[in-house]
Amino acid sequence: MRRKVGIIGAGHVGSHVAAGLALLNICEDIVLIDTDRRKAEAHGADLQDMVCYGGRSCRIWAGGYEDISDAQVCVISASGEIFKENRLEELDVALDVMDDIIPKLKASGFGGILVSITNPCDLVALYLHMKTDYPVIGTGTALDSARFRIRIARELDVRPDSVEAFCIGEHGDSQVPVWSQVRIGGRLLDELAEEEPERWALDRAAVEKSTVEAGWEIANKKGSTEFGIGAAAAELIGAVLCDSREILPCSLPSLWNGTEIYASRPALINGGGHPDPLLLKLTEGEEKAYEESRKMMAEYRRLKLDGRM
Repeated sequence: MRRKVGIIGAGHVGSHVAAGLALLNICEDIVLIDTDRRKAEAHGADLQDMVCYGGRSCRIWAGGYEDISDAQVCVISASGEIFKENRLEELDVALDVMDDIIPKLKASGFGGILVSITNPCDLVALYLHMKTDYPVIGTGTALDSARFRIRIARELDVRPDSVEAFCIGEHGDSQVPVWSQVRIGGRLLDELAEEEPERWALDRAAVEKSTVEAGWEIANKKGSTEFGIGAAAAELIGAVLCDSREILPCSLPSLWNGTEIYASRPALINGGGHPDPLLLKLTEGEEKAYEESRKMMAEYRRLKLDGRM
């Protein structure tokens, strides 16, 4: 069976998701859907040219909702025209966009898994979950965790793939970098720092600040983020399509005081669209920060989402 992915919203993010999928040979068919059909067609043609030099066999084209009826995964990356420093300020516009997409998606005959990227990621993923019957996975802190790993690696002068580290909670300002579980080559960073403080010491506050602010700094300079999230989403989609059993941070259903929300934590990704979350051993401070992040998202659900149901 040919692996097929639909991408709704073929802008900076959607087009780079398509590029990642094609270059990593994750699927054979990619359908780009956008309100600007000419742009989607141009992206499709340009990406198809790239495929020729990537040594892959992937068809990429601009289409309509009817073309994703047999897709296994549909990516939601459509958004409004605004980009705010605080992603939560984008919520109202994002929900309006989702209200336009959801009826068309349901009418298309699509029966697969939704991967939601549109910011604010956790709340949009929750809204799609509330309004549809599809399994919904948000990219959440997949990108934040990569940024966290990169900054730790840079400070400690090791390769990023030697660093295991996660951010959990919101894909936004309240995300929680889990320092207590950071591992370098399989060893806890806290243990290494205790044994050789001069070698393994780093400015944790500066790393956290840079991690949280990275997206805004990039977008403020060039207008958007695209490469990092494109790669992170492609990795997540590949894990779903291939049932790879990879552990990735992503945004999933969670309960806070009986209220269903979406929040990120590491999870075992499978082909069914319902990743199996892993429980991290958190310190008291990390647990408190995680609860505050989830509490905030529960409050936004009450204020913004519930009234639209």
